[in-house]
Amino acid sequence: MNLTYRYSAIQFTHWASSTGAAVFATTYLLDKGIHSGVVGVLLALAGICSCLTQPVLASFADRTEKFVLTQMMIIMSALCGVCFILQLIPGIPVMLMAVFYMVSIWSSDAMVPLLNSISVAYNDAGYFVNYGAARGVGAVASAVSSLIVGWVIAKFGITWMLILLLAVRLESMIVLVGFPQIEQSRLLVREEQKSLSIYEFFIHYRWYCISLLGIAFLGMFHAMTENYLIVIMNALGGNSSHVGIALFIEGAVAAPAIFFYYKIRKLSSDTNLLKVAAVSFLIKAVGFYFAGNITTVYLLEVLQISSYALLAPAQVYYAKEKVKANDMIKGQAFMTAAYALGCSAGNFAGGQLLNWGVSAMLMAGIVMAFIGTVLVFAAVTKSDFS
Repeated sequence: MNLTYRYSAIQFTHWASSTGAAVFATTYLLDKGIHSGVVGVLLALAGICSCLTQPVLASFADRTEKFVLTQMMIIMSALCGVCFILQLIPGIPVMLMAVFYMVSIWSSDAMVPLLNSISVAYNDAGYFVNYGAARGVGAVASAVSSLIVGWVIAKFGITWMLILLLAVRLESMIVLVGFPQIEQSRLLVREEQKSLSIYEFFIHYRWYCISLLGIAFLGMFHAMTENYLIVIMNALGGNSSHVGIALFIEGAVAAPAIFFYYKIRKLSSDTNLLKVAAVSFLIKAVGFYFAGNITTVYLLEVLQISSYALLAPAQVYYAKEKVKANDMIKGQAFMTAAYALGCSAGNFAGGQLLNWGVSAMLMAGIVMAFIGTVLVFAAVTKSDFS
């Protein structure tokens, strides 16, 4: 049975809501009168919470004898939706509103390893799910969401962004409910394949963990420039509409690469493609520092086709290759958590570095991307299997 279309619908609705909330978080919080330094702290806390909960959720999913991935995603989606609703209450204190917004971002991020693992689990259970094609649809959703949300904010105001994101998240829950339940006997759960504890995982998969550190530094740069793109655009004379266009360009060029990744990986290994992604992030970091106008920023966003567009699917296949099946969900979770940890660090650093100006933040971005590239090149070709 082919579940690619239904899985694509989950990818579309998840990333449309998640991207819209994440990339305009700074715009939203600054609009509410929160200082940029506080914004950085809040975004960092959301990322740290995501990093801490992703492995815990994954460990639970790895060890349980029942298939619970879709149910867990429904619960997390419901939490995200409730947070959007609570922010619409008239007279709600600004800081409480900010906390609810951060919880919505945390719950969205915490779902990513579960979302990735669904495709692996259903393929192993005898269904067909084309992850690359579905993730490509998710990239399209990110692009469309960025463009529409940016336009909605500029045209109707920030409140309508919440209503739009809430509607999309509800659609995601509806799609999840319709997924077939996998029987226990089809999950290939074996007593002799015991899942490692979180501590044992770090001891056993040393090279894999070094590669995670590299991914974290790349995420650090990527998140900082994405979430503070409104500040970069303002410095160049732009506004939220220009941010939306830039992010739309990102998604538009990335979608085909992600969609056809299953063909791209036939031409080169996942490890080599991760190296290409790392170098592309570094080039983009240098370009951002020297960008003198909005058009240059638009052109730099085209590099998304060889940076994040390769990183997003490659890390899923890389984790599947480097981590044993009984630790698969944890492997996916740590990969996602590493990127999320980098994002939270980038959000915090960006908020603090802006006190010294946009140029200081962008110079730090070059350092982040360089360290990430070095670590990726050093670790991805190594194996932890005896």
